[in-house]
Amino acid sequence: MTTGRTGAGGRYRPERKRRLNTVLLTLLAAVIAAALLVALSEKTISATPTCAGQTSTAQVAVSGEMAPVIQRLAVLFNAEHRQVDGRCAAVAVHAAQAATVATALAAGTRAKLRPRADAWIPDSSLWVDVVRSSPGGVKLVHPTGLVLAETPLVIAMPRPAAAQTPVFGTSVGWQLLLPQTAGGPPQALGLNVQFPDPTQSAAGLAGLIELERIFGYGRTARDAMAAMAAFALNAQVVPPGTAAGSLPSLETFARPPAGRAAAPLTLTSEQAVVAFDRSHPDQPLAVRYPAQGTFQLSYPYVLTTTNGVTLAVAKAFEGTLHSGYASAYVRYEGFRTGAGTAGTWPSSYGLTSAMPRLLTAPGPSQADQELRVWHVLGLGSRFLAINDVSAAMATPVAPGGPTLEQVLGRTSAAGMKLFPDSTQMGLWVFASHLSGALPYKQLVPMGPLPGQFGVITRSQAIERLAATGRTVPHAPAALFGTLLAAYKQMVATYQPQHVNDIIVLTAGVENDPRDISAATLLRELRPMVSARRPVEILMVVFGVPKDLGKLQEIAKLTNGRVWPITSAAQIPHIFYRAFGQRICQPHCPK
Repeated sequence: MTTGRTGAGGRYRPERKRRLNTVLLTLLAAVIAAALLVALSEKTISATPTCAGQTSTAQVAVSGEMAPVIQRLAVLFNAEHRQVDGRCAAVAVHAAQAATVATALAAGTRAKLRPRADAWIPDSSLWVDVVRSSPGGVKLVHPTGLVLAETPLVIAMPRPAAAQTPVFGTSVGWQLLLPQTAGGPPQALGLNVQFPDPTQSAAGLAGLIELERIFGYGRTARDAMAAMAAFALNAQVVPPGTAAGSLPSLETFARPPAGRAAAPLTLTSEQAVVAFDRSHPDQPLAVRYPAQGTFQLSYPYVLTTTNGVTLAVAKAFEGTLHSGYASAYVRYEGFRTGAGTAGTWPSSYGLTSAMPRLLTAPGPSQADQELRVWHVLGLGSRFLAINDVSAAMATPVAPGGPTLEQVLGRTSAAGMKLFPDSTQMGLWVFASHLSGALPYKQLVPMGPLPGQFGVITRSQAIERLAATGRTVPHAPAALFGTLLAAYKQMVATYQPQHVNDIIVLTAGVENDPRDISAATLLRELRPMVSARRPVEILMVVFGVPKDLGKLQEIAKLTNGRVWPITSAAQIPHIFYRAFGQRICQPHCPK
């Protein structure tokens, strides 16, 4: 891979002269093509149509970065004054985000698109797969087989920052895009990774597909889902830079942070690098093709109308898209042709004209599956946290070691840092008779973690109360009655757009003689457990209590789980495993 400018010194080499001639000829061809298209544009504006009758216009929706190319080609097509079924044929092009069009087509709401989309050029066939995963989409979306352009994905960062980042060496893998918690580089490297939003960007969606493959390599299914959850919760997801585009803006890369501030790094396309370097010739980007191989954005031409005349116009426009003019302008704008042929880029761009190693293209259903996973992981969370303050928590973890209560405090502190701001949470404590006859007491009502709770946030309040909680001397633990009350409340206040769970930090002891039995709890829970209002009981138990089997039976009934631990250091792994179970519920592997 070319990574810098060729040195000025050294012997005379004939190939340099040939290379220079090639560059000049390529640039000349591009200039001639551009000039011709401009001339055609002017001709269209001033010409009188030579066809008679009404005009039938096909509306073509195009991803923003490709729109300038297609608009030029539409000028060429309209200048030819073609007739279709006795009508004047015309094409109107508008920029539209591919994800927005895909969502409308998949939902069968094409009529709500303004302007409408009679033909469509998304930034990837992944969006076509997403649409065709729906029953209505199969009937509505018809690929023509034409791929107008391609542009492989690259990892990019400002060149000055790259020079000071050894990990951005000659071989850079996809793992560089991961946060440390998901197996990425240490935070100490100071990288500000900006990952394209998979729900709005084909680059982000393709990247997510490859990262999931990496997560699954050599891992159990549970660990792979935990790694995906860690990525989803910790990645900095960035929306497209423009309303009709699909890639994050690179403008901040032109103003890299000074000093020890985090250096920006992102997944983008060759074409975006070309456009950036042209507009910032003194600040070219440092780019690397992922060492494992890369995906590419492709721009297929897809027919999306059932109107006979409009469909005929859209099909006629396909001939113009096949033309040599189209290929020339595609390369001029920094894309490769649909056959993978690149323009001649300056070596300073850090790109290679040869096609980089490409990864195996995703299957037709994979994109839709990844979006569903991302949606599930992105659902808001409602957690009722319940902490054990019974006398059992005063027991040392080991002779001379910290008590279960002390480990609980550290566990809560470690756990609270993992929850995103979108989380709603409340806090209870339990032992026996903490609030009259009730074995539990509410310390913090349910609400958003960033929300105010007195003079501090709810997150800070829960962390402080959990860390400074005091066991109740000689108090037995009425765990089963507390779980029943908590489950009833979570079902009654269930919010469908959230994951609703109960998280219990406990010694796992049930020894209140006045409390209900495990059998009674199970009998009461069974009619409340419902697929319409799923509420899981997740228990983190310190040590291995004698009632562990009963606790596991209770959690299993609700599709929950019990994790015995001995150290607060185990909490992040457990947290991401629990979060990752969202992907497979209610049919998670044993």
